[in-house]
Parts: sequence; structure tokens; C-alpha cells
Amino acid sequence: MQKVNICFVLSSDSSRLQVTNNFSENYELVYKPLISFLYSHPQFKFTFSFTGEQLEWYKKNCPEFLKVLAELSIRKQIEILGGGYYNPVFPLLFPADRVGQIEMLSSEIRRLIGKRPRGLSLCASAWDTSLISGFQSCGMEYVILDSSLIPPSKLLYLPVIAADKGKTLCVIPSYRNLVPDENVSASSYLKSLVSNVKKTCKDSPLNSEDDFRIVTVCLRKHVLANLLKKGWVEDFFNEIENNYKDSIELSLPLVCRRTSTTFIQSYIPSGISSDIGTWASVPFTSVPNKEKFPLTIYDLFKTYPRQQALYNRMLYVSMLLNQCHGDKMRKKAAREKLWESQAGDAFICTPNGVMANSKNRLAAYRSLAEAEKLIRDAAEFNESITAFDYNCDGNDEYICQMKQYNACIGLESGSVFEFDVMKNSGNYTDNFSRLEKFDDYTDKYTRGFFVDNLFDNDEFQLFKKQRPTGGGIFSNKKYHQVLFSSNRQEIRLEATGSFSNLKQNVRLKKNYFVTSNGFMVQYILKNESSLPLSGKLTVESNFARSDDKLVYKLEALANGERKELSAEESKNSVVNKVSYVQVVDTQSDIAFIFEPNENASFIYSQISFMRPNEKDEAVVAGKTLSTVFSWDVQLAPNMEMEKTINFTVFVNKKTRKSAKTAART
Repeated sequence: MQKVNICFVLSSDSSRLQVTNNFSENYELVYKPLISFLYSHPQFKFTFSFTGEQLEWYKKNCPEFLKVLAELSIRKQIEILGGGYYNPVFPLLFPADRVGQIEMLSSEIRRLIGKRPRGLSLCASAWDTSLISGFQSCGMEYVILDSSLIPPSKLLYLPVIAADKGKTLCVIPSYRNLVPDENVSASSYLKSLVSNVKKTCKDSPLNSEDDFRIVTVCLRKHVLANLLKKGWVEDFFNEIENNYKDSIELSLPLVCRRTSTTFIQSYIPSGISSDIGTWASVPFTSVPNKEKFPLTIYDLFKTYPRQQALYNRMLYVSMLLNQCHGDKMRKKAAREKLWESQAGDAFICTPNGVMANSKNRLAAYRSLAEAEKLIRDAAEFNESITAFDYNCDGNDEYICQMKQYNACIGLESGSVFEFDVMKNSGNYTDNFSRLEKFDDYTDKYTRGFFVDNLFDNDEFQLFKKQRPTGGGIFSNKKYHQVLFSSNRQEIRLEATGSFSNLKQNVRLKKNYFVTSNGFMVQYILKNESSLPLSGKLTVESNFARSDDKLVYKLEALANGERKELSAEESKNSVVNKVSYVQVVDTQSDIAFIFEPNENASFIYSQISFMRPNEKDEAVVAGKTLSTVFSWDVQLAPNMEMEKTINFTVFVNKKTRKSAKTAART
């Protein structure tokens, strides 16, 4: 065995929402001292990974940093990795979007640094063999993957060759177990590293005196910042120069790729890096993966349904874009907005920066809304309602593409589980669910718009106190379709259940009549038992917000009197004899009007969802404004009652005021 080649790689900043604070802080703590060290130590080789947005920030705020990088690149002292411009999770993207994002970042790197990247890093090391063809077509010679994705028998500190349909790509493993510890001296670290490599290669049939081994180590910014601050990097370099010059060499991944003559053939199954995978089994809880294969991004989605919902929305907009044959300039602008929405931070959900994750998801929804608006402008737009398996659960969902909004209605609880207003807004139903570990209670249903429940009096009292109930019937029921008419813009659903301890059979018909500005929801509740039925019918709509503070303003018309309402934290408030409710998103200037056909009790509250941060402390990860209409139910055997709610969306103050005046008159 010849020398051990060590390649240090610095991971990129990927948060698109913390540009000013995050990028600036990392520049001062990491990039500035690192670039100074590299400039004064020409023999120290280093590899960088950047996102496109990070490069944009440096171009605007620290152009001198990019000039130094270009000079170090000419000196062949550094290498800049490629990837996706917005650091996407590549397996989630269509091939055209993969190639487009890679080319966009590669062009920017070549323009700013002077050299086109030939290798790339992946967000969360999210891998699939289908990526090989696209990476190869973009001129990529290798990809860096977390070693946890590669079969242990293939981890021999040599490049790995992965193949798919006759095309190959070199994979260079990044060894997480060899990340240096600031508390371990550089001398001890090097001794341990060399010993580890020799032990692994000792009995390998590929052990040859002509081979050299490659040790690639990816460093996170906080790790490198501490190493630089404590002088560890300087000690590491001096230790190699003084004691390991004949056995260790600092190198770059591309140099190793082109110099290597021995490669290991291996099939690498789909997966994500082990540190992300540990959070993919139990929500916000680290659980070691005991399976034989790595966990995938889709396992993560099963555990974090909000990420799955965003993925479904992204796929839908991608489909619309690929089917669009209108104005090319608008279509190009829509694709760029689509790429913005694909930023990996919105899809990878871990305790690290959980609040930022919620904000990234909100930003992604906004970008998707902008993309859809551009698609509509690029070609002739016609309002439509279609039924297909939107979220890949085996059942059809109902997609309402209307002038003012885009809504998705599902059979689970018969509710609206996605609602996007075509005015640069996020998904208003992007709600968390309470988890007992963090919120003291676990919700037994998914929060959205028009979630229905039939409570007995005891359960209703628990519901008003925001306590989970044992019944409720319809919020966790799967409805079935009675009628769907795209021409009449009508959806009729139905569900049955057993009510209270008396096991009374009840049936709820739920009919949506869709309009350009909203829809009317009709409820027909029937007592199919032989006993009188007494309870409370509730219709709940939850307005999500990922910001630190709720930005909703509430107004109601109760008993003919206008009232401004203030939702308090974790406390339900009740207003009786309500005939009109207005919820205003003050940031986007969008109003939502609810008008029941009969006076109802109106229950409202603000709910915060707690999740752990990187220090395992419970912090606010998201909020929702819960609004509930409630009616008394007194039904004799085989009798039924009808309730209706008109729901309307307004997108400017002038329209909203005139609508409010019209509603009162």
C-alpha cells in the first residue's frame, strides 16, 4: 500500500431563509480563517461545497472571498464540488430538474471560480441508482456519499464503481467515523487513522503495494470552526510534514479519482445518510437503524407527513409544468420557481433547526404557488376539478384548480388537506399534529379545513379544553364517494359511524359545491338508530403558520353585533349566535369568510406545537389558529338535520370590505 490520501470536504450552507445571519456568521467563524490558513499553507489541500444561494451571497457581500478561491483553484490547492443549485434531495426530482439544477450551479461556479466542477455532493447523501445517468450527462466524474450507504465489505478506502443500465459513476465514500475530535490531538488522530486503514486493508485481496488509499472526511461547519479556533488544523498539518510525509498526503477527490487504478464494483441501494436515517423511524426521536439496508427519504416521509405533503405538492406542480406548452419565458420562470421550492432543508426534517425547517417548508409552498401562477399565465387557464391519486395512497383525491386558489379534498375525514391561495401564500393547512412527548397530548386526527366531529356532551367538554377525545366519529373516518361531477363542480361524500356508548348508527353526508372564490359545504346528519340522538356537531378549520407569531386577525358577527376576537394561547374562547366569521392573514392581505346558514357557537384558540431543537429542548416549531363552528343536535329516530357553511376567499382589502358590507346587509 502506498500513501494514504486524505481529502477534507467542508459541507455547504443550505438554509435559504437565514442568509444574512447564517452566511455572515459562518463566514466569520469558518470560511475567513480557513481561507487565510490555506493561502499561507500552499501544501494544504481542501475541498469546498457551496449552494447557489450561498455563492450569490458571497458575490454580493464578500467578493474578495471568491477572488481568493479562484486563485487557490488556479494553484490546484482547492476543489469546488458541484451539486444542485438549491441543494435539493435529488431522488425526489424529475430528471430534467436534476440536470437543470446541476447545470445552473456548475455554470455559476465556472463563472465565479473559473473551473467547472467534476464531482458533486448530495443533500443528506440521498442516493438512488437512477441518478447515475443524469450525473454522467452533466459531466460529473464522481459523487461523494456517506459511508453508511455502502456495504461494509466494500469499504476498503478505495473508489467504488456504481452502475445502472450500462452507465457507471465513481463513488467516493465519506467516512463519518473518521471525523476529527477537537479534544483528540492531531498526532493521536493520525495514528488512529493510519492504524484503521492498515487494519482494514490487511486481509483484503486488493491489498497491493501499488495502490494508494483514499480517506475522505466531510466536516460540518461547527466542527471545523472549533478545530480552527483551537489550532488543531495547524497541528495536523505540521504533524504530517514532520512525521507522516512518506505515508500520508493531503489531496483532492478529483485528483484521487483520476489517479486511482483500482476500483471496487458494488451495488449501492437507495438510502440517506445514517445521521438523518436515525430520525426516520420515530417522530423527532433518534432510533438506531437495525435494518440491513439504509433508510430512504421515503421512510422519512412516512414519519413526517408534513414533508410528504410538500413533496406531493411539488410533484403536482412539476407535472403541470411538464404539460405546459405555452409562453416559453413564463415557463422558464416557473421552472426556476419550482427549483427554489426543491431546497433540501424543506424536505429533510430533523431536530436541527426545526423552526427553520417549518419556515423553509412555508417558503417552498410560496415558491410553488408562484410557479403555478406563471404556468397559468403561460397558457390559457380554465378552472377545473379533477380526481386522481394525488398523494399516492391508493385512493383518489379531488384537486380544485380555481381562479383564486388551489385546494385538495381527501377521503380521510373528507376534509380539505391542502389550500393554497394564488397570491404568493403558503399552504394554509400545513398543520402539525400534537405529540404527547412534546405537547402533552396526541391528536387523533389530522388538522385541516372542514374537519367534522359528532360529540356527546362529555366529549364536547374535553374538546373545548383542547383535550383529545375518545370519539368524534367523523374526524378519523374515511368517507366514500357518492357523486363526483367535474362539470357541475360538485363532490358528494358520505360516512357512517357508531355514536356514544349507546352505539347509535349515524350517517353524515358531506357535499362540496366548488366556486371560483371558495365553496359551499353542506352537511346532512341522519340518526339511523331507534333511539333519540343528542350531541354536538362541530366543523373545524385550522389555519397554519410557521412564523414565530400568528398573523391572523379575527372578526365575527354575533347576534347582529360585530366583534373583534383575540385568540389566546392554549385556551378555547366561545362566542354564541355567530352568523359570520372573517379570518384575515395580515401579512398576505388575504381574507377567509365563513357564513353558516344558521347561527352557531364559534370556538377559537391558538395552538403551538413543540418540537426538540439541537439541544433537545422543546421549542415552538409551528402554530395554528383553530376555528370551530358548533351546533346542538337533537334528532329523533330516522330523522336528519342540515347545516351549510359558505366559505369565500378574498385577496384584497377593497373586495373584502365590500364583501363584509354585503354580508351584513
